[in-house]
Amino acid sequence: MKQNKQKLDQQIGITNFLLRFFVKNSHDIQEPQVRSAVGKMSGLVGIVCNLLLAGSKFVVGILSASVSITADALNNLSDAASSIVTLIGFKLAEKP
Repeated sequence: MKQNKQKLDQQIGITNFLLRFFVKNSHDIQEPQVRSAVGKMSGLVGIVCNLLLAGSKFVVGILSASVSITADALNNLSDAASSIVTLIGFKLAEKP
């Protein structure tokens, strides 16, 4: 139980770091600009993470001649595409 709490604290710490670093006035969540910036940041983090996962899984899949790992890399690419849709949605939501 204590180990789970530490892991949760680390995750919250990473999230807070990203928010403070990339989102101006991140503590003021009532502002539409802040909410939009948080959504865009989430989309970008999703894209970067999924591209890194896809690249590493693709390399491992090719080196180990594993079709399933290579296919999983393609799945991560589709997840990155979903994050692109999220970014587009937040951009459209900003318009009056």
